[in-house]
Amino acid sequence: MKLVTVVAGALVGGALATMFCWGALYVYGAFVLHGKGSLFDTDPEIANLFFVTWGGLILIFAMAGAIVVTRRKSR
Repeated sequence: MKLVTVVAGALVGGALATMFCWGALYVYGAFVLHGKGSLFDTDPEIANLFFVTWGGLILIFAMAGAIVVTRRKSR
């Protein structure tokens, strides 16, 4: 059962990281670019950087979510 809670915590962390990254991308497109194009149109290097950052944040948030769930469960 502990494995299920760790996986659930990791999934929640990954979902939060995804919402954060794609939400920031949406806000950038709406307020900085004013709906004209997207971040990926401006520079192809930025697209690679975005996906690497997204993957890194998913890893960090997933580990943090798993740690929080296991520490909360052990009390």
